Amino acid sequence: MSQPLLPPSVLGIIGGGQLGMMTVREAQRMGYRSIVWDPDRTCPASRLADETIVAPFSDEVAARRLATSADVVTYEFEHISTDIVEGLERLKRVRPGHEILRISQHRVQEKEALQRLGIPVARFASALTADGLREGIASVGLPAVVKTANAGYDGKGQTLLRSSGDVEAYVRSYASAPEEVVVEEFLDLACEVSVIASREDSGRVQEFPVALNEHRDHILHCTVVPAEISGVARTEALALARKIIEGLDVVGVLCVEMFVTKDERVLVNELAPRPHNSGHFSLDACSISQFEVLVRVVAGLDVPEPRLLTPCAMVNLLGKHVETLDVRRLHEVPGVKLHVYGKQRVEPRRKMGHVMILGDTAARVAESVARVRALIGEPDISQE
Repeated sequence: MSQPLLPPSVLGIIGGGQLGMMTVREAQRMGYRSIVWDPDRTCPASRLADETIVAPFSDEVAARRLATSADVVTYEFEHISTDIVEGLERLKRVRPGHEILRISQHRVQEKEALQRLGIPVARFASALTADGLREGIASVGLPAVVKTANAGYDGKGQTLLRSSGDVEAYVRSYASAPEEVVVEEFLDLACEVSVIASREDSGRVQEFPVALNEHRDHILHCTVVPAEISGVARTEALALARKIIEGLDVVGVLCVEMFVTKDERVLVNELAPRPHNSGHFSLDACSISQFEVLVRVVAGLDVPEPRLLTPCAMVNLLGKHVETLDVRRLHEVPGVKLHVYGKQRVEPRRKMGHVMILGDTAARVAESVARVRALIGEPDISQE
């Protein structure tokens, strides 16, 4: 992008969920207008966007309308057609483009792309048939995790196999409806971490601090920053994120999710070419948020180095938490900032909001996190 897009240029966003809403909010604060494309006319971003295109993500007429109305386009989630995005690229600048979208949608292609860059990943094998599945499990060994190659998130499409009995039961079920899967070794983990990185058209890369992530029932439950990991693991995580965003030629925001093993190896798990749930801490605890960074990158503006201003944690609020949550008591917890997404449909595993906890020390943040967990009915880590 030779010249930056300045306000009141229009930012087009494919997807109107909470990530789109937070992006629109930052764009609006900076003086940009926005147009959102989402099948749900009541999506969170529709409350803030200047215009909402209500149509299925497969609708080519809607895609052309977005391209006509927006000066630049981005997307807030991966589960959209790469053909649609590639077609948009022929009409308007899209950041990130369709290639990283294609890679991140397919677990096998993602791991193969990472391997070509020399990025460490867990041992894996792909399979398309029952025989191939047996061979993959044999090559990886037990225990192993079988994941669908496409459309998996928040634990969907994942099965842990611990024994030969598990294998036989899974193979019988799989043989009735085979699909491409990836078989991964089950790792002895110390923790899971993530890094949000950005890359401008000029090639300049910035990274947010490493975030420590705790998952429950395969859904991100809590993110703590700064991550309590060794300096060696922290340096490696940041270096891997930089190597990936440069190696895959991503212009935009990229979340790199990683495993840290008990022997301090750092292995890359998944990529998300967009702002990420684990980066929400940047809204309240950093000098710049991941959403402002995205707006700046797609508009062609310089991105300042993100700085962590205070220790913090983020706790997700799911549907199962919000129905009985006492919001008044929540606000009594020191350092709490509540973010509610405004989704009309409440489901037990659906992300409805998040709680940010800020504190002048990591210990005080941890104390407040324990109180928040008690209020939403989640056991504290020390009790597990």
